[in-house]
Amino acid sequence: MTSEGHCASLIERYLCTRGRRFFRGRHDGQYFFVADTEPLRLYVHLEISPEHHDVLTIRITPVRFFPAVDRPRLTHVADKWNTQNRQVIAIVHESTDPQRIGVAARRSQWMRNDVTLKDFSSFVDRIIAAATDLFAELTPDAELSTMSPPLLRDAG
Repeated sequence: MTSEGHCASLIERYLCTRGRRFFRGRHDGQYFFVADTEPLRLYVHLEISPEHHDVLTIRITPVRFFPAVDRPRLTHVADKWNTQNRQVIAIVHESTDPQRIGVAARRSQWMRNDVTLKDFSSFVDRIIAAATDLFAELTPDAELSTMSPPLLRDAG
């Protein structure tokens, strides 16, 4: 089995064992699902690198963007988070709406051909938990009601 085939198989088996309703991307090796976490719902993207078929990238974003005026605070929290060598890297990024700003949690990992479904599942679950912690730090409870509505309709 090729590295890409093994990694894709692990992703699909993980999603099925977790009961996740998921979507495939336009390109091979791209998967997407919505995770219901507190305090926010999160978009989770799992992608096999087209150049390196044994590298998995996990990118997680909240379903809502933040007000652009919060950029200094978000950048400060992301920088602090990243210096603590966490499971995920926090990235503050622009959005198409100049009034909004995005934050993503990202992690890339080499997936050996002998990685088991149990180890793979544990890894993905840890990354989602770390992203959940990041977004909990970025989103004080009072802000939840002031954030913009989701740009995508609820798929679930």
